Amino acid sequence: MADDLVRLVLPRALLRRLDRGGVFCQTAVTVERQSRAGRWVLRGVESGGGTREVGRYISFFSSQGERLPWLQRLDRIGANGAHAVVVGEELLSVEMGRVGQTYQLLIARHNLAYPNGTKKRPRRASKILFRGFDGQLPAELLKQGLAPEFFTRSGEVQPIPEQFVDAVKLVAGGAACRNCRHCHGLVSGETTAR
Repeated sequence: MADDLVRLVLPRALLRRLDRGGVFCQTAVTVERQSRAGRWVLRGVESGGGTREVGRYISFFSSQGERLPWLQRLDRIGANGAHAVVVGEELLSVEMGRVGQTYQLLIARHNLAYPNGTKKRPRRASKILFRGFDGQLPAELLKQGLAPEFFTRSGEVQPIPEQFVDAVKLVAGGAACRNCRHCHGLVSGETTAR
């Protein structure tokens, strides 16, 4: 699958509804150069939020699904936008879209792929680890900190990989957070991006 297609594809009607509701979600993972450290890193922006009817959120975690420290927290005038920046050589993105109590989920791993083993500018290599369609999570269960439940087309439960369940719960909270102004996935802490 092409790298530029590794993102949650949502219907235009939902994207327009998110735009009208003031929900901005920056889903791109970019390759950046740290000049002083002499290395390449991936950069992601935790962003999103929700209204009563719709929501969208993306956050970033370690490859094992553990929370990462943000590099830079972003304060904005408006809500439901960019919350924090994270950098690293490998990132796990958890992206979610929501309409009412129905959720779409994409979990992807991103890392640096150097051309022919050289140290020239790498490209971002991404791989989808889980894709959930039309998962359900009623509001009263969301308040209990649960994750949406997804099913296969044949009606069988499609379990979220165990190591990512906590990350999915956090992002589900972000997609349902009205007028969101804070991070749900990234945490304050020491970074190695100096």
